[in-house]
Amino acid sequence: MRLAIISLIFLLGGCASTFDSESPAVDEYALKTMSGGAALVSTAPISVPIQLMRIEAAPGYDTRRILVTHPDGRLDVIADARWVGPIPSLLEAAVLDQLRAAGFDVHPSSAALATPYSLRVTVRRFDAQYAAGEDSGRVEMPTARVVLDVTLIRRRDRLPVATWNVSGATLATENRRTMIVSALGSATSFALTGLANELSAVTALKQ
Repeated sequence: MRLAIISLIFLLGGCASTFDSESPAVDEYALKTMSGGAALVSTAPISVPIQLMRIEAAPGYDTRRILVTHPDGRLDVIADARWVGPIPSLLEAAVLDQLRAAGFDVHPSSAALATPYSLRVTVRRFDAQYAAGEDSGRVEMPTARVVLDVTLIRRRDRLPVATWNVSGATLATENRRTMIVSALGSATSFALTGLANELSAVTALKQ
């Protein structure tokens, strides 16, 4: 009986190893924005504290998967690849970095402080879009597209002070996952530069 139990343990161990070896490897990618990819129109010598609210996402975009849109409009994922964190979390870190570099006194959603203004950002698009080619269904290189809805809210009465939309687009140089990830980083940079420039123009922050 003891021998039978030992044999069963070894058999189960062998099965586990077999299943592990057959599991596909998943590559993880960080979102790397390009600080020199898009120039700020103006920096913001604004000392009014702003708190970035937890970034929200349109349906399908609160995920770690790297998303692509096919020519027929279907939203799909790149197989065996994902971001190091959910898309809203990646963008929260990127927005904080961009706005601080532009001179804003901006704080994360987790900060325990009462700022006079809060910033709400919603992810509308964060994917690479394929377009059908002109020759017999040939697929062109994908274009990375980032679209964000932004609202500046005054805390004392919870009313919106300004609302705008920013976007960025970058054509991937090759139809490979590393190039698509790089293009998404570049498109994010363009979108966030637009966010910072629009925020700099809000007169309420200068009063």
